[in-house]
Amino acid sequence: MKAKTRVSGFHVSNKKPIPNEKVLFSGYLQVYDSDHKRWNPLRGKLLLFVDGVKRKEFISDAYGYFEVEYDFRFPRKYEVEVRFEGGPKTRASMAGMKVEVITSDQRRKITRLIRIFITLLLIFVISVSLLMIINL
Repeated sequence: MKAKTRVSGFHVSNKKPIPNEKVLFSGYLQVYDSDHKRWNPLRGKLLLFVDGVKRKEFISDAYGYFEVEYDFRFPRKYEVEVRFEGGPKTRASMAGMKVEVITSDQRRKITRLIRIFITLLLIFVISVSLLMIINL
């Protein structure tokens, strides 16, 4: 019987990059040890798929950790998957996520909204702190 595998902790450095910005995908490849009832690291060949098309091949290290960079060309939503095809003793597995490439103008608007939100949050925290000090 083949051992179960999984792509664990799959994440991306930026889920909303701009065109031609390098994005780093990373995670861990693991194999299940049924004797000890735990997941162990697995060194193996992985494939990066973007919208169902194979884009890169790479190998996880001795700890099962992998990193792969990719840059998207056009603003739109992409389906990204990391696949492990398995082997004679291991099953195949995969993990996926959506990445939305946005324009520079959209990035500026999002950044501006975040700054406004943080400023309002700081004003609120300072106001509450001052009210607490006054009421002592």
